[in-house]
Amino acid sequence: MNIQSLITKQYTTIDAYAGAVYATDLLRTQDVLVVVENNQPIGLLTASDLAMKRHQVVADCVVSRPPVNATESVSSVLARMKTTGATALPVTSRGGFYGIIKQIDLLTHLHVDHEKQRAALLAAAHDLRSPIASITLLGTILKADPALQKHQELIDKLGESCDYAQVLIQDILSAEQSPAEALALETENIDELVDECTASLTEQLAGKQLVLSKQLYSNLTVKVDRLKLKRAINNMLSNSIKFSHPGGTITLSTRAAPGNRVFLVVRDTGIGIPDTMRDRIFDKFTKARRPGTSGEPTTGLGLYLTKTIIESHGGTIEMESDGKTGTSFIVSLPA
Repeated sequence: MNIQSLITKQYTTIDAYAGAVYATDLLRTQDVLVVVENNQPIGLLTASDLAMKRHQVVADCVVSRPPVNATESVSSVLARMKTTGATALPVTSRGGFYGIIKQIDLLTHLHVDHEKQRAALLAAAHDLRSPIASITLLGTILKADPALQKHQELIDKLGESCDYAQVLIQDILSAEQSPAEALALETENIDELVDECTASLTEQLAGKQLVLSKQLYSNLTVKVDRLKLKRAINNMLSNSIKFSHPGGTITLSTRAAPGNRVFLVVRDTGIGIPDTMRDRIFDKFTKARRPGTSGEPTTGLGLYLTKTIIESHGGTIEMESDGKTGTSFIVSLPA
């Protein structure tokens, strides 16, 4: 989208040779003024300009700003503002002054647009749940029909696809809702909470013949939203299971850390994370994804959700990997 509809064409002007004191008074109610000389715009003036260049006359306070074209995109103009440090830029069209484009208007537009997209995504995700559940039920009925025994492999694939779709939908809902949801904080023993998370993974671990080693020695309490934190821990453990070869080992440990904090570490002996992916693994809908060692699919949202949850608790998460022989996720939480 270009900036055409966001351009301010109704603006306050000030003569280039007016006094800076007068400009200061105007800028108490205006965020930007258009400076004119002989009725022709020659630049913009903001309160920060006056603070940076203290002169008696407005013309001497004007800071040079690169003009943008009315057909330029929102992203390119924001990039220009970031580079120049400007919060407003002059807009030209056909070689003449056309108006002002303000950073606040661009950011407001992006926020409103994002909220519309978010609402549409949530609605679509909710609406998809019912038909996918119906397909899952249909698959169960077909699987029980003796006449369809020769098609069992296809029916199983149908079920796997539905299961993946349900996981993806839940991840989308969690990713869009989690940042806005308040935490239901409770005091929990971190070792006991982490131990609880492993109970639901017995089948996954057995399926890949993985050994889970638990070294839970912190004996500390934390104030957390137990459901959300368990989701984050399960995401890390599931990630380790997914990217470990059969017969590998996953180590889950806790220990006290300096500054009244607790470290939670999930370490595996899997395939590791290559350098080309490291900067993007926590991105939302990251492209730094690949199938698990047994072909398990990934939604690209698991680690993004994990990081969001950890940071909402005042914690941090870091990743260490040599790209070949395993990965460690180190979480620090306030105790």
